[in-house]
Amino acid sequence: MKLYLASYAKVTINKIIKNEKNVFTGKKAVFIPTAGNPYKDKSFVEEDKKALEQQGMEVIDIDIKNALNEATIVLVAGGDTFYLMDNMLKSNTGELIKNFIKNGGVYIGSSAGSIICCSTIEGAEEFDDPSLAPNLPNYNGLGVFPDVIIPHAHKEKYFERIKRATSKLNKEGFSVYPLTDGEVLFYDGTNIEIL
Repeated sequence: MKLYLASYAKVTINKIIKNEKNVFTGKKAVFIPTAGNPYKDKSFVEEDKKALEQQGMEVIDIDIKNALNEATIVLVAGGDTFYLMDNMLKSNTGELIKNFIKNGGVYIGSSAGSIICCSTIEGAEEFDDPSLAPNLPNYNGLGVFPDVIIPHAHKEKYFERIKRATSKLNKEGFSVYPLTDGEVLFYDGTNIEIL
């Protein structure tokens, strides 16, 4: 298992490449921009995609199931966590991604793309809009990371919200990892390291 959970993948891609001890040049990567759909300005989503392309990766934009079968790396971009989780469930993409990770694929999450890997997406209530996913049955994440990350932890406007979310999640038994945009959490199924 190789999870890289970041606030902003564009900023941390070099740390990911370094930690992998090789260059991804020539490898295939699937890019999932879904979480950015509710936003008018999607430039942050495009920046994540460019980060993959600048590393010499072939970025695949085809049917998700076929794409995952061909890919070595998947990057799920940021945006609204609830919107993303709802779309993952509706399309069964969440299960496909879990199998991809289980079979040795490298997963890179950026903001919402990181949060959905956690056991719960509940902490995202402080930052995102649950009304964008009115039919979401619960706040379960994919559960490939047992605890919770909170992205963009260096932004002063989020400090109070991060405190509230952390307190609530700690009471529920979760460890919380606040990450700045320059940090990425690496999880291999056993060990956790902040890069």
